[in-house]
Order: sequence, then C-alpha cells, then structure tokens
Amino acid sequence: MIDQAQSLRTLAASVNESDRLDALLYDEPVRQSSGKCTAVTVASGKGGVGKTNISINLAIMLSKLNKSVTLFDADLGLANINILLGIHPSFTLQDVTEGRAKIGDVAMRGPGGITIVPGGSGVESLANIDAGSLKRLLREFSALETSSDYLIFDTQAGIAHTVRAFAAASDRQIVVVTPEPSSLADAYAAMKMMAVAGCSKIGIVANMVRDDKEGLDVYKRLATLAKRFLGREPEFLGALPRDPKVSSSVIRQTPITLAHPDAPFSKSMHRIALKFVGQPVTVGKESVFGKLASIFRKA
Repeated sequence: MIDQAQSLRTLAASVNESDRLDALLYDEPVRQSSGKCTAVTVASGKGGVGKTNISINLAIMLSKLNKSVTLFDADLGLANINILLGIHPSFTLQDVTEGRAKIGDVAMRGPGGITIVPGGSGVESLANIDAGSLKRLLREFSALETSSDYLIFDTQAGIAHTVRAFAAASDRQIVVVTPEPSSLADAYAAMKMMAVAGCSKIGIVANMVRDDKEGLDVYKRLATLAKRFLGREPEFLGALPRDPKVSSSVIRQTPITLAHPDAPFSKSMHRIALKFVGQPVTVGKESVFGKLASIFRKA
C-alpha cells in the first residue's frame, strides 16, 4: 500500500511538472507588433556551437521585453527549431512556395509568445520561381514583417550562398563563436563573407565560455582580425557561459530561458536581448523578402 501511494504521488508530481512546462511554453500571449520590423540573421562558421539554441532563446527574451518576434528556420538542409522545441509542423515553406498553403498555415505559436516558421525547405526555390508566383509569395511573406518587431533567421552553419543571402537581406547579423580554435577560424570566415556581402552591423556572441572574461578575450581575437583584414570591428553583444542547465533543457525540448529563468545562461541572454531593444529601425526600407528574392534570382 505504501509503495502504491508513493507511485501515485510520483505520477501526480510528473503530471504537474508537465502541466507547468506546457504553461511556460504556450500560455503566454503572442505580442503585438509596433509595425517596424528588424531582421536579424544568426549564423556560425561551424556547427555545434549552439546557434539554434541561441536563436530560440534570443527570440523568447525579446518577447519577454514586449516585442513581437517571429523565428524563421532558414536552415535549408537541416531544419532544427521544431526538433529542439518538440513541435510537429503540418506544413513547410515548400508548401507555400508551391501554392499548397499560405504562410498562416505554416507559422506556429511557439514558446514564450513567439511565432515560429519551421522548416526552411523551399526558400531557395525563389531563384527559379516565375514572376507571378514570386509576387504572390512575397505578399505571403510580407505578413511576417508587418506583424513582427523582430524577424530572426536561424541559418545553417557555414558560409553557403543561402547564409550570405539571409545575412545581406537582414538589418543585423549575429555570429556565434566558442573558444575552440576551429570555431574562431570559421567565425572569422563567416564575418568576412558578411563583410563582402555589405553587412555593416555584425555582432559577436561568445558561447560556452568559462566566464565573461573569456568571452571578451574570444571577441577581442576576432575583432583584431576583422580590423586588420576587413577594416571594421564587429560589435560585442555578450558572452554566454557553459551552463549544465542548457543541456538538460535541450534534452527536455524546453527553452532554458523559460524553464530556468535565473540560470546564468538565461541572465546573460537577457542582457544580450536588451542590446537590441531601442536600436533605431530604418523606416521605409525594402522588404527583407524582396531583397532575398533579388539575391536568389541573381545567383
């Protein structure tokens, strides 16, 4: 009888925990946009540096700062946002480009009040789309801009043409780097690619560092290279510490900034998000998807 009672208490506790996590993920209302959208591309020279996790949690922290945020999975090869969040999309962007669905069918409510556009498959077909279909598609995509304060593109790792296209079409660019020598070398390659593409607001996020000092050291090494060979210095957006709660949150498919808001990683992410709020927005600028269409069609 005692064992049975203990089993019931354990089951009840697990159900309550599940309900609590569901509330953290989806009970928060989607924010209303101010009508001025800032497009941000998050990239990395190499894989395995935590880029997608940072994209997700940056979006959530901006939402917590009362901003309307759309997170767009722009990894055309290995879309991972839906996997990290444990969500199962009914449609992909390919359904939109081929006329089987509208962007509203693809966009999903995400954790912390953000909107998610999962699975970037189909975006590159902008290169070969006919004029009439392109016009229709751009009308679909424009809804993402008019309804968002921030449109965050989580791109694939590396310096492929599609990464360059999203970076060039965005207002701001983030390069994620870790202290590993290979990550530093590849991050510089990503910065060089962005600089050649005309990107002027490149920021660095140092991830998986011991402390802020190591994060600043990582940034300084990249900034020195950029100043010497590219003639410009990137902005230091901040450092994110190696935090065991990050791994546990990924395994549970729950963003750390919601499950553990007081964790060192979450506090550092909050400071990074604050650097975005209050930045001037270019009024009357060309649509980011219009820029993308132009870039893809010239490729």
